[in-house]
Amino acid sequence: MVLKFLALGAIMLTAVPAVALPESIPSPPTPAPISAKRERPKPCAQGCLNPIEAVTFASYLGDRAGVAGEFALPIKAVGFEKERVFLNSETDYRDRNCLTVVLPMATAKAIAGSADPDAVRKHFEGRRVIVRGIAKQVRIDFTDNGQPTGKYYYQVHLPVGSPNQIIRLPG
Repeated sequence: MVLKFLALGAIMLTAVPAVALPESIPSPPTPAPISAKRERPKPCAQGCLNPIEAVTFASYLGDRAGVAGEFALPIKAVGFEKERVFLNSETDYRDRNCLTVVLPMATAKAIAGSADPDAVRKHFEGRRVIVRGIAKQVRIDFTDNGQPTGKYYYQVHLPVGSPNQIIRLPG
């Protein structure tokens, strides 16, 4: 046994006996073949979050993170702004319990079959949707002539980039 002293403290070194390694290492088991046809999991198989749950969890996380999952919500109002469509779970998008699905007009057109705002509104409003994605709290600043006033509120947005994220639109 050898003792070695350092300025920060003492370290004791000892001899370790050699360990015999096995002559051959067994290979891991071969995985089962993957089927060519993958079945999509059923919507809400793990349980969907409703708008109030999504808003509560996202508000708790703030701007640090988002809530990933499947969200089931009614579309009570549809809004439009700068080539984006907003599907709101409440008639007033400023309601603290409103979950807002945000999608580009091109995605809305792919789903609704038209980019006409009236056709998009008719296709979504009054229906229930199930959406896969990440709900995140977003700060909305009030502006006056394009300048922030210092007043703001928060919304919870669920961005959708692909029509595949909207799982179903029950009749």
